[in-house]
Amino acid sequence: MDYTQILNIAKEAAREAGKIILHSKAEIIHEKSRSDYVTEVDIKCQDRIKEIISKEYPAHNFLAEEDGQNFEPVNDLWIIDPLDGTTNFIHGLKHSAVSIAYYNRNDVQVGVIYQPYTDELFHAVKGKGSFMNNSPITVSKEKNISRSIIATGMPFRKPEKIKVYFECLAEVLSNCSGIRRMGSAAIDLAYTACGRFEGFYEGWLSPWDIAAGKVILEEAGGIFTDFNGGKKYFDHGCIVIGNEQIHRDLLTIIKTKLGEQQ
Repeated sequence: MDYTQILNIAKEAAREAGKIILHSKAEIIHEKSRSDYVTEVDIKCQDRIKEIISKEYPAHNFLAEEDGQNFEPVNDLWIIDPLDGTTNFIHGLKHSAVSIAYYNRNDVQVGVIYQPYTDELFHAVKGKGSFMNNSPITVSKEKNISRSIIATGMPFRKPEKIKVYFECLAEVLSNCSGIRRMGSAAIDLAYTACGRFEGFYEGWLSPWDIAAGKVILEEAGGIFTDFNGGKKYFDHGCIVIGNEQIHRDLLTIIKTKLGEQQ
């Protein structure tokens, strides 16, 4: 199936949302949970994305962060995070992204992640390779985890997991070159896809955090699994990614420390 038109619409919608982000200031509407905020910009971006998509595909379905829905594996499903990295945005940290995925035939077929502050647009169509600003990208070729930078996030939605998560973090840190915690899972996925990070892991994310990044990472040659090496990532949002070797080494640590936690 040719997903060229789907991709073009996703790119247009992502760039339009990026314009809103660049020309707006954060005004918090409410706090969904501790350190998990919604701003008027989240809503404006989401509305604009859905408007652009619906104009071309009025019968398609949406799973968007600010709608409060659960993931259902239906065809013609657009999975949208209008502003990934809202806390960064609120604090003036220019590290946020728009994430748009198109899910069909039981998998993500198209993914777009746009970082408006750097004007970097990552995209992939399943089976067609992965790109940043239309130039091909691949995961890092590094095979040694001791020379690798590993990105992660913190389980702020799951305070009961903090202790064991930090035990795992200590083990990862003792085996790699460094840890980075940037505050946007979508960008972490994109940066791993283009080789800036060798690997990334995080727990209890939402489908809109990871859907676009999944196809971008896989089309760049990466491996994408849950904490047990399986495919239940859309159920609980626990992911481990990297090239084949780094993923294997990272998964060994994660599975031992966090496999029972997911």
